Amino acid sequence: MTEVVKPGMMNYRRHVLVCVGSKCTENGAGLALYEELKSKLEAADLQRGELRVIRSKVYCLGTCMSGPLLCVQPEGVWYYAVDSEKLDKIIDQHLRGGVPVQEYIYHQGPQADGPENGHR
Repeated sequence: MTEVVKPGMMNYRRHVLVCVGSKCTENGAGLALYEELKSKLEAADLQRGELRVIRSKVYCLGTCMSGPLLCVQPEGVWYYAVDSEKLDKIIDQHLRGGVPVQEYIYHQGPQADGPENGHR
């Protein structure tokens, strides 16, 4: 029997999920944003160190409209209609600075809400 090897992974601060499915974007806009995110994370020096950000493409985030969509974990912040300009602001303000870009958010999960918002 073949031994299963436990995978390893470097530490990271945030994980960005990019929807590349065809139901919320047209003409591959989600995949193009995913590729653009890679180059912008490299340019911002966010692929290593304390602020390291990893990215994953997903084929459905369950919203199916107003894409391209991004979900930033662990905060559970969901962004809609992300284009290159919005991506720049999300990278600078949220991924580097730790402050979500409120005007682009359509949903915040429980990690983004605290007791001050009625969540425990």
